[in-house]
Amino acid sequence: MSTPEMKDALHDWVDTVDERMLRMMYAMMQADQDQAAPLPEAHQRILDERLAEYERNPQAGSSWQEVRASVEAKL
Repeated sequence: MSTPEMKDALHDWVDTVDERMLRMMYAMMQADQDQAAPLPEAHQRILDERLAEYERNPQAGSSWQEVRASVEAKL
């Protein structure tokens, strides 16, 4: 089946589907659009800064085991 044929079939199907299925398809569409959204420039700058800091000193942070032990000690 060609892409245009699939689109036509989906358009026809959407007109007849029940609400539950329509909500699931809508959620899939929203998730796809959310993933395709570009990262805001300010967020990209923050990530770039954090990566640069890590690359300058990769040993500066704590391991997961150290973080977990610290949190558990405070409980």
